[in-house]
Amino acid sequence: MRKIRLGFISPYEAMVPLIDELKKDQDDFEVAVQVGNLAAGVNYALAMEKQGIDLLISRGGTANLIREAVSVPVIDVHISGYDLLRSIMLANGYSGEKKALVGFSNITLGAASIVSLLDIEMEVVTLKEATEVEAVLLKLKDAGYKSILGDVVTVEAAGKLGLNGLLLQSGKESIVESFQEAKRIFESQKDSQQLLRVMRNLLEIKKQDMLIFSEDGRTLLENWVSFDGSPFSSSQLTEIHHQVRGKEKTVVQMAGNDGVVVEIRAERMEDREGNVFICTIKHPENYKMAIPGIRMEPVSLLPSLVAESPVMEGIKKLLEKPAMGKEPLLLEGELGTGKKEIVRYLHHFHQKSGFIIHLALDEFEDLPSRFDISEASTLLIHLKSYKAEEPVRAMRSALEWAREKNVQVILAGTKISAELLSKIGLADAIRITVPSLAERKEDIPPLVRQFLLEFHQNLGTQAIKVREDAMEQIKQIEWPGNLIDLKMYVKKLALFEKEYVIEQKTLASMPFHSTSQSKELDASFKNMSLQEIEQQIIEQVLEEEDFNQTKTAQRLGINRATLWRKLNK
Repeated sequence: MRKIRLGFISPYEAMVPLIDELKKDQDDFEVAVQVGNLAAGVNYALAMEKQGIDLLISRGGTANLIREAVSVPVIDVHISGYDLLRSIMLANGYSGEKKALVGFSNITLGAASIVSLLDIEMEVVTLKEATEVEAVLLKLKDAGYKSILGDVVTVEAAGKLGLNGLLLQSGKESIVESFQEAKRIFESQKDSQQLLRVMRNLLEIKKQDMLIFSEDGRTLLENWVSFDGSPFSSSQLTEIHHQVRGKEKTVVQMAGNDGVVVEIRAERMEDREGNVFICTIKHPENYKMAIPGIRMEPVSLLPSLVAESPVMEGIKKLLEKPAMGKEPLLLEGELGTGKKEIVRYLHHFHQKSGFIIHLALDEFEDLPSRFDISEASTLLIHLKSYKAEEPVRAMRSALEWAREKNVQVILAGTKISAELLSKIGLADAIRITVPSLAERKEDIPPLVRQFLLEFHQNLGTQAIKVREDAMEQIKQIEWPGNLIDLKMYVKKLALFEKEYVIEQKTLASMPFHSTSQSKELDASFKNMSLQEIEQQIIEQVLEEEDFNQTKTAQRLGINRATLWRKLNK
């Protein structure tokens, strides 16, 4: 008997290592894994269906959307009591802020019992409808709650409101149960599924990038020819639907996940179940973003800007003043102090609707003629040095463009010379000096907790806290690379530690070595094994790609599953 072809659409990256581990014991299955939430997950599911998949597994809202879009059976991965307990304990140790768990009754009934039995200070809120999420979160925010524990949709909604979103994750038991359910369903439905596959293969497939929305915003079809998967996030799909809804015909311009601006032509079609909107995507021959030195960055979630130290608290208060979202700014600071994160915080906090344009002026002497990006609202100019020989002509051209487009200008570098500022007419710009970690040691514990949470969410690591004496030892490290070094070191500790608490013995087994000093890194290779050198290179590329596993795997020339295995050795 042939193996059952099973597609597993994980709505978040951290589930992938568990799937890869557990599928080894599933002899009846041939398992393909993709990561995609909501509409992106639907896109992967449709592609798998075309490739002849027998069944699909996903979770929560993504599973529901996939079920509506495909004809093969879809199994939902549930959240077990153990999953709830682990997530609640992790969230409880995250910070001293007010926290709430938001979800439907199938989750909140068990969560309420756990919170009560363990005497944990956490509000548990039950949703009746998915449409209630934003209103519930707004009410919690007004009541002083800062952190929200919930599913992927709830976490994304929380981020848009400036709250910390903590993801409820499914564990091994739930994934094993989904495999078992898939086998039961396949045995009962294999004949009818074979007939459906034959019928679908008879249909002519249109060779065109296309989206089809229902009247109420559901994605009925995604067909991608020019892109590797959906180029739009779930929030971007919602925005596209908002712009085309109610119109006979319309044209929308939208920047996809990679910053490429595409043209979307939409037409309304009447159907007995309600209007549908057919959107065809024009794939431009010349990308606006195919310009050396220019990158567009959307900021859909408010970054968590840690500011428990007096110096960072002062910077944060300054950034939140109304004028700071408009006036030209200068950000000075050592390598790795978090200047880009400050720009992202500033951009999102002041509710800018456009993108951050990253400009590296060392790539050209003057702005290219194609530099006509209308979707920008923040222009971040990266200065590689503090010399007066910076490309002044290109900088003046960029500043003139920003004034015409009413775009805020931010210059970032280690030190910005007064001579350069005088030449480009920004001598009176507001200057902010971003402190090193040595000047903000009070921020190290919350930063470590934030990084631990991030790696648990993205890499599936086990550690959820650092013992007090170990945390004190971490605070005493000099951190020559500042946040870069701290984050990379916490990642190493989190990947190394297989228990829930990082102890001093973990630090002793994994001593700190700066990744920001290339000469020391090269010299250290002489005393390292081949496997250790490989791991160090992977970690360096991962950090350079802002911990984007897909881009890291592409740069290293390996697939994502191989990257996951190497990261978790």
